[in-house]
Amino acid sequence: MAGAGEKKEHLYKILVIGELGTGKTSIIKRYVHQFFSQHYRATIGVDFALKVLNWDADTLIRLQLWDIAGQERFGNMTRVYYKEAVGAFVVFDVTRASTFEAVTKWKGDLDNKVQLADGSPVPCVLLANKVKVALHPGSYGTST
Repeated sequence: MAGAGEKKEHLYKILVIGELGTGKTSIIKRYVHQFFSQHYRATIGVDFALKVLNWDADTLIRLQLWDIAGQERFGNMTRVYYKEAVGAFVVFDVTRASTFEAVTKWKGDLDNKVQLADGSPVPCVLLANKVKVALHPGSYGTST
């Protein structure tokens, strides 16, 4: 328990997985650093980012985001990368149907290699990426 004036801290390992070129790195950079670029090199193996959230006056949450390379699904290292994860995002590119078709394989790989402490599957969110949105004065995200 935190003493007077000390914040409780929680660390959560979150995986970001999906096919090569779906924009996993871009999503992480945007969320963590509020930075966007259309030009990224393919991730080799795994990369990490840390997002710190002041949840409330007494609680600090650290999200450790693991950016897993898109070609790693069948690699031997994914079991090591996935270890102790408590959540995952599976990312697909809406402009490439093959990346959506691969989502079930990524989810299956995740479920086969890591579970929560109670044996249940790691909670997972499906993220559609690369949707083109036109913003017009007075509108919020009107699709083109």
